[in-house]
Amino acid sequence: MRATEVIELYIGDTVRLLPKSQRDDVANELRSLLIDELRARAEATGRPPDEALALSLVRNYGSPNESAARYQQPWAIIDPADSTNFVRSAVIGIGGLIAMSALIRREVGDEKSAEDVIKVGILAWIGVLTVVFGAKNWIRRHWPRAAMWAPRDHDRANRLGLAVLVPFTAGIIVLYAAPIWVLSHFPLGGFDPTPLTYTEDFRRTRLPCVIGLPVGMLVVMTVVAIHGRRFRLIRRIDLGLNLALVGVLLTVASEGNVFRSSAVDAITRDILALVALMYVAAVGIEWYKEVGRTASEVGASGNRGDRI
Repeated sequence: MRATEVIELYIGDTVRLLPKSQRDDVANELRSLLIDELRARAEATGRPPDEALALSLVRNYGSPNESAARYQQPWAIIDPADSTNFVRSAVIGIGGLIAMSALIRREVGDEKSAEDVIKVGILAWIGVLTVVFGAKNWIRRHWPRAAMWAPRDHDRANRLGLAVLVPFTAGIIVLYAAPIWVLSHFPLGGFDPTPLTYTEDFRRTRLPCVIGLPVGMLVVMTVVAIHGRRFRLIRRIDLGLNLALVGVLLTVASEGNVFRSSAVDAITRDILALVALMYVAAVGIEWYKEVGRTASEVGASGNRGDRI
C-alpha cells in the first residue's frame, strides 16, 4: 500500500465523523498537513515516504475520532461535566431500590420474580438517568442561557412556610398517635372509627418510632424557623431522622399488622407502600444534595457559620 493511500484512508475515516458541510474542507486541510509532514519526515530520515512512515505519522496524529474532535466537539449523551452527578444519582437510586427490596418482594409475592423486578428497576433507573442527562446536555448546547448558573442560597429557610407547616405537622403527629381519641372529638356523621384501633404489637414496638421520629423532625423544623437557616448539624440530624423514618415506613409497609381490622390494615399497607416509594425518592434527593457539599460549606456569605 502506498503512503498516499494510507493518508487517504485515514482522512476518510476522520471526515465521515463530521457533518457533511465540513467534510471537503477538513479533508483538504488534513491532506495538505499530512502530506507536508510526510515529506518532512522522509527528508529528515533519508528514506522514501513509504507505508510504514505514513502509518507512523497518522498514528502519532491521533485516531480518526481524536482528529475529528479537533474540528468539532463531539456530542455526548452525558456531558463529561455531568459524570459525577450521573454516577451519584445512579448509586443513590440503586440504593433506594435495594432498600425497598423487602417491600417489592411483598408486592410481587414470588422471590424469583421480585429479584427480576429489582434488576429491571435498576436498568430502568439507569435508562431514565441517561435520558434526563442527555436532554439536559442537548438543552445546554442549543440554549446556553437556559443553563446559566445563578446564585441561590439553598439553606435559607422559608419562615412563612414553616409557620404553617409546623402546626400542621404537629396535628398529623397527634392524629397518628391517637386516631380514635382525635376522631372522637369531631362530628363524623355516624362514621365508626373503631376499625382504626392499632394492634397491641404495633402500639408497643413500632408506633413509638413512627411518632418519635416525626417529633424529632418537628423540633428540627422549629429550630430552623427560629434561626432562618438550615445549618450543617441541623441538616445532618434532619437527614438522619428522615433515613430512619424511611426504614420504619418500609418495615411497616412490608410487615403490616398495624390495625386490628384486616381490611383497614390491607389498605394501609398499600398506602404506606406508595408513601414509602415517594419518600425514598425525596430522601435520596436530600442525600444527593448533602453529599455534594464540602465540610466547610456554610451557605451564603455573611451568615453565622455552622455553630448549631
